[in-house]
Amino acid sequence: MKANQKFKSLRQDEGGYQKIVAGLVALLLTILIGVMVYWEVSESFTFSSADANTSADGVDDMATTIFDLLPLIALVVVAGIILAIVLGFGGQDKGKGGI
Repeated sequence: MKANQKFKSLRQDEGGYQKIVAGLVALLLTILIGVMVYWEVSESFTFSSADANTSADGVDDMATTIFDLLPLIALVVVAGIILAIVLGFGGQDKGKGGI
């Protein structure tokens, strides 16, 4: 319910859609920068033990899997925004008059 109320307030705001797009761009940049920082940091570590190297390789494999799935978050956010906009069509705001 709170999310619905928040969206209604964004829809009534003149710059509401600009805020949504800016948030989406910020999300994508955060994902991109996070991935770049991770790979720069993870490549800088050197381990002397074979067990530590094996563990680091496992972590890198898991990170690769997770980083491949991160763009899906952006797709879900975009789909949510589109659904919210479509559901907003035909809706009638209180106080605007009508039948």
